[in-house]
Amino acid sequence: MPFTIPSGKKVIIAGNPVIEELTAEGVGVKPGRLVKKGTAATQVVVVAAAADKPSGWVGWDSEGAHPAASPADKDTAYVAGKKAPIWYGPGVIGWGILASGQNVVKDTPLIPAADGELQAAATLTAAEQAGTTHRVAPTGSFPPGGMIVALAKMNKNASGGTAQIAIESLI
Repeated sequence: MPFTIPSGKKVIIAGNPVIEELTAEGVGVKPGRLVKKGTAATQVVVVAAAADKPSGWVGWDSEGAHPAASPADKDTAYVAGKKAPIWYGPGVIGWGILASGQNVVKDTPLIPAADGELQAAATLTAAEQAGTTHRVAPTGSFPPGGMIVALAKMNKNASGGTAQIAIESLI
């Protein structure tokens, strides 16, 4: 059975995630968006680029948002300073936001994009160019193109603008 985006104020489709109540910092902390640690360990902001280090996904009412803090709809952000449910856990199925211009098929690896959205991961390639100097292998462990945070669980074409997409969280 294919996954469908749930109706109502719900982000998680299936699974048993860990849910933390953290404080929204800044703007853009909306249901289904990918977030990272903010200024303090108890604060979150939306990821801004592929190289950001994400920590979870923004939940909504069904994930434990307090009614006084809960956004009216999926396109409304939590007010800065209010608590938001942030969920994470590998294998959990939820919905995220596919960035405008993206067109993915089921099981495409996804990485962070601006505004807490998702984009398709590019295949890593390397080739030595003729006449160039040899380069030293990179050091560190965080991928320079961004870490794969989810797998698309449906085909989705967002060429006309951002779109909700069922995802399997890998974080």
